[in-house]
Amino acid sequence: MATTDTKKKYTYLTKAIQLPDGTRKYLRAKTRAELDDKVLKAQILVNAGVDICSEETFGHFAQMWYDLYKKPYLRENSLNAIKYVLNQHILPYIGGYRLRDISPMQIQAIMASLSGKSNSLQSKVLIHLRSIFKAAQENGLVAKSPVSSMLKPGGKKTAEKAALAPQESRLLVERVKNPRARTFLLIALHTGMRRGEILGLRWEDIDFAQRIIHVRHNAIIGKGETSVRDTLKTEAGRRDLPLTDELEAWLTKYRQRSRSKFVLAMKNGKPLTQSAYKSMWKLVERELPETHVTAHILRHTYVTRLFEAGLDIKEIQYLAGHSTVDMTLRVYTHYDRRSREGQTAEKVREAMRESA
Repeated sequence: MATTDTKKKYTYLTKAIQLPDGTRKYLRAKTRAELDDKVLKAQILVNAGVDICSEETFGHFAQMWYDLYKKPYLRENSLNAIKYVLNQHILPYIGGYRLRDISPMQIQAIMASLSGKSNSLQSKVLIHLRSIFKAAQENGLVAKSPVSSMLKPGGKKTAEKAALAPQESRLLVERVKNPRARTFLLIALHTGMRRGEILGLRWEDIDFAQRIIHVRHNAIIGKGETSVRDTLKTEAGRRDLPLTDELEAWLTKYRQRSRSKFVLAMKNGKPLTQSAYKSMWKLVERELPETHVTAHILRHTYVTRLFEAGLDIKEIQYLAGHSTVDMTLRVYTHYDRRSREGQTAEKVREAMRESA
């Protein structure tokens, strides 16, 4: 059947294919070969369960994916990280395209635009793209994901976090005089608690009689206000940690001046906001300017000290609040390699001395 479009003065060939719900989809083309190609592709998509009548754009579907697959299950910081990746590195390129029209070449173009970015960012972009197109495939909006399994993140990998040496830890504790900063520092070094766990710690969570800290709360730090919840990062985060002599002595003294239910609080008794935390942290990092120090490095330092003390892997997994032993083993692998490097160098020197 042929129809004439008088505006463009083209003669189009038209063919209808029947959809699973009984309705018809009309396809048009200028030549018989083009029409046959369109019909074949449409039939393949229909047979694969794809709704070829859908006009769903990537941007609209990505929002639904975020609302239904991510928002109910992740914390605010994790959600903000996803929104940043989508808004800055994905949606500007393919947000307005129909899902089924997006090609592998467009995905490749997104990754090419990130060639100078970090390995971590490239990995996140690929993870989110694969997750969104997997959901689209499951919902019959695309037959196959355009994100090739051959695509791998490039870029520079983030440097491994190095634990502080024992002498660096001692020097830091000696130098930090501000009571609040010193409290955070000692808790991190002596318990390995996460930043949010320390900021959410209440005095009621510390059993001085049994010399135990019950990790039961987590702070979601915000610019204007920080909320404290009893839901931890993982189920494994709920744990009981022994109070060391040094930490117990400091907390006993620090408690006498506290007017808040939180161990670390602002003058109004509320947990630290983002700006208050940053101001406090500057008092810590300035005391060891030659060494990169973060709250996570303090936690990494604690876990390393446990390995050095000879605790077994399952004990350390529990104390660190790791949900899987693999997470603990990653720290151990780093520790073991650095330890062996020193031992190997000393063995070589000893061998050379004996052969001289």
